Amino acid sequence: MANIKNQPEEVQATKTEQFVENNGKKVLYIVVALAVVIAAVVGLRKYSENREAEALKSEALMQAQFDFEAGQYEAALENFESVISEFGSTNAGNLAKAYAGLCKKNLGNMDEAIEMLKDYDGCDNVIAPAILSALGDCYVEKEIPDYSAAAKAFEKAASAANSVEFSPLYLFKAGLVYEKMGENAKALKAYEAIKNNWADSELANSIDKYIVRVK
Repeated sequence: MANIKNQPEEVQATKTEQFVENNGKKVLYIVVALAVVIAAVVGLRKYSENREAEALKSEALMQAQFDFEAGQYEAALENFESVISEFGSTNAGNLAKAYAGLCKKNLGNMDEAIEMLKDYDGCDNVIAPAILSALGDCYVEKEIPDYSAAAKAFEKAASAANSVEFSPLYLFKAGLVYEKMGENAKALKAYEAIKNNWADSELANSIDKYIVRVK
């Protein structure tokens, strides 16, 4: 197999963008896989244990998660909204807000998705950054994109994640958005942060051409 460094720049860029797309999906899968576990562990330790347990066992939440994983976003959204209405003050209700926002995003309702995702209140270093990244994606995918808000969301996600697995991904997305805005200095800062702070990441291996591009 040819060394990637010897391939044309446009081919390398395609590979990098494919990496970003694939890993963006990976983040979403992690959200789906871990969300209920985290809600159970964290939620059952805090505040009203009976209320949290009731929320986690609710038929609406279980059905919503099943529909979400099956890609039935309209059905999932209806049940997540039911959970939010009944258990909004619990950790499970908070988690349902994140899911509901992702449903709205997948249904193409970016403005509503943004409002829902902004309502999610998490402080872990996996799900909360992933939701911030999804929020950034929504700003980019709006009919009239809000690139400034998107870049800020991606940067916050990178800081919150603070991990070699995800921070470079979020920084790269921020850099691409800054390029779209013509803010090359800010894009450079994001790309150099990948190179200097996350040198062991896969993205760091191909970031030099983006650094050169914005200098």
